[in-house]
Amino acid sequence: MPGKYLSGLKRLYTSRKESFSKLGKLHRVFLDNIVTSLLALIVIGFGVGIISSYNLSFRLVESQAEQFARVAVRTLNTARETYSKQVVRRVQARENVSVMAKYHTVEGAIPNPATYTIEVGEALSDRTQGMLFRLYSDYPFPNRIKTGGPQDSFEWDALEYLRKNPTESFHKTEHINNKLTFRYAEAITMNASCVACHNTLAKSPRKDWKIGDVRGVVEVTQPLDSIMLIARDGLRNIYVSLGIILALAITGLSLVMVRFQTVNQELEEKVRIRTAKLKLLASLDGLTHLSNRRQFDQHLEYEWNRAKRHQYPLSLILCDVDYFKDFNDAYGHQAGDECLKAVAGVLKNTIRRSGELAARYGGEEFAIILPNVDSEGGGQVAQQIREEIHRLRIPHEASPVKPYLTMSMGIATVVPDDCCSTDGVIKTADQALYCAKEQGRDRVKKVTGTPSFGPQG
Repeated sequence: MPGKYLSGLKRLYTSRKESFSKLGKLHRVFLDNIVTSLLALIVIGFGVGIISSYNLSFRLVESQAEQFARVAVRTLNTARETYSKQVVRRVQARENVSVMAKYHTVEGAIPNPATYTIEVGEALSDRTQGMLFRLYSDYPFPNRIKTGGPQDSFEWDALEYLRKNPTESFHKTEHINNKLTFRYAEAITMNASCVACHNTLAKSPRKDWKIGDVRGVVEVTQPLDSIMLIARDGLRNIYVSLGIILALAITGLSLVMVRFQTVNQELEEKVRIRTAKLKLLASLDGLTHLSNRRQFDQHLEYEWNRAKRHQYPLSLILCDVDYFKDFNDAYGHQAGDECLKAVAGVLKNTIRRSGELAARYGGEEFAIILPNVDSEGGGQVAQQIREEIHRLRIPHEASPVKPYLTMSMGIATVVPDDCCSTDGVIKTADQALYCAKEQGRDRVKKVTGTPSFGPQG
């Protein structure tokens, strides 16, 4: 438990440290590019203003549509309930009057409440404009099987939601036939007279209704395009005014930016050239003109963090010229320097991809950083280097391996995480190099996975 607690604190500290580091970098970028940053803030503010005003307008339109739909549904429900209580109930006692769905075919018959409401809704609907009033249920009567049930996903969703929440409403804004449309639905619940009727009719699709059950849904569909056009006309003047203000602000800041660039351009160029020269000199090994140990450490840390963020593999190759001390003793230090330069030339020609780096690690040791290269790819690079060293045919009669110069190499490949470090991967590559030497030199040994794995093939 203490170990897990400390590990959690460490991760929290690391996360907070990275967050503060990112904030610090952002602050420095803002200060270094004050004019551009201010311009960006103005543009962002303008964009936020446009989006906010549009969203507000859309919400107002949607709210108005919902209010209209709520009133329309309430009107339909009131008409249905009034018709049921004040008309149907009175005429049912008369023998010569029938209440039915197909009342058109029977002399003296009148529509039942559901049919009455459906026909009122159809009379109010205007399909050419996209205005629709509908009643539907998942238990439609036989004469309304095709049109009385849910017709699309919205109607099924409305039925499911309102069956669980019969006192609430269900609505959604969507595009129908390339028109922005607002759809609103409320539940129709069973009262005593409805239950008595539906449970006794011969053709009723369900006969176990109870008071309060959701019988179906009444829906109002209304287009929003015409309302949105009116709202957009009102917003257009605001956008024009904001656009003029934005243009003036950008013009002013552009003039300031040009002025600053003119004043500082020559000085910045001189500083850049001198800095580049100093940085180049500070990062190169004087003999081989490869990156030096300092540059290697910095680049490894950078690529390590990048691989950790993106979770791709990082391979590190440590190389050692076999029996180089014996080479110096046999041919002299000047020949040894030329030998190291030749090896460096091979490494330069092999390392071509962006982010890869070859460095003189120390003495006759070299290091190669291969970001986004797995163990197999690292092995291929190492074998290519080994073969190119062979092709140089630099004489080395003092070597017990071959009569010409050879190299031993150790490879470590890992996907960086919080459980390992750059020191760990260097140590692992060094252990692999040691194994290559122990097993006869002029060979490649590699480690995959984490630094705790042993050398392989």
